[in-house]
Amino acid sequence: MDQRRILLVLRHAQTEDTRPGSRDSERRLTPDGERDAQQVADYLREQGIRIDTVLCSSAVRARQTLELLNLDDLDRDRVENADLCYNAGGDTLINAVRELPEKCRVALLIGHAPGAPSMVHELTDPATSRPEAVSAIESGFPAAAIAQLEFESDWSAIEAGSLVSVRIPDRTRS
Repeated sequence: MDQRRILLVLRHAQTEDTRPGSRDSERRLTPDGERDAQQVADYLREQGIRIDTVLCSSAVRARQTLELLNLDDLDRDRVENADLCYNAGGDTLINAVRELPEKCRVALLIGHAPGAPSMVHELTDPATSRPEAVSAIESGFPAAAIAQLEFESDWSAIEAGSLVSVRIPDRTRS
């Protein structure tokens, strides 16, 4: 039986600056951030990636990013808006992934920096990863970046996996 698990780690799309009198968790996406999230949605469709479970930060910007992915075929009961993903470090996020149900084959985590990038770095096995993917994360993990990691084990046992692809948003558009 195929034990392969796929973890997609997405940093929420670009956000507005903090407004006086509002909390960081209430920051919203900018128009550029909305476009970036829609481009991630296009990318996921082009790759034929079907997501089983989503762990999404409870912050407004992360939930907006998720909404713009248009994962219509995903059951709403497989989306967890997790307070623990907000301001979480890499180890906390990895432990959350280790708690995913075993029937889940493809999981998406939508989080923040520095936790999401840290998680990708910590879980990447350079020996089994694609060199171009490793190179992409070495230069940063900006808003709306998404990394695909593959593991040959159950979620509860994940350690290091293969970083097979990284999509960095195109910042050259006008």
